[in-house]
Amino acid sequence: MDPLFADTHAAEVTATVHDLERGLPFLSLSKAVNRIDDWRREILATEDDALTPIADDLGELHAALTGEGVDASVVGPLLVRLGEGTDAAARRAAEPLAPALRRLASLLRHAGSALIPA
Repeated sequence: MDPLFADTHAAEVTATVHDLERGLPFLSLSKAVNRIDDWRREILATEDDALTPIADDLGELHAALTGEGVDASVVGPLLVRLGEGTDAAARRAAEPLAPALRRLASLLRHAGSALIPA
């Protein structure tokens, strides 16, 4: 299994889940951008082509959060896509990490959906 899904990343997944469980209003923009950048680097380091769309979406999310004003209509769909990609990655992950990745996927989709106008 590639390094992203190794047990060594369990702490990062747990911390990200914790941040999202508290809710987006409680996650500072700088902490979110740092976490996005860290995950993007980790994913790109795996050189796993199946994870490239997640890295691309993280790059877009970084740009959306650091550009002129944060547009929920852009950020929401990106979070939903990241949730879907994370869920797909969770199906390939080793069992000890898979449940945490599935939880992360669910939180990303939920946070993104909340930002998309009805």
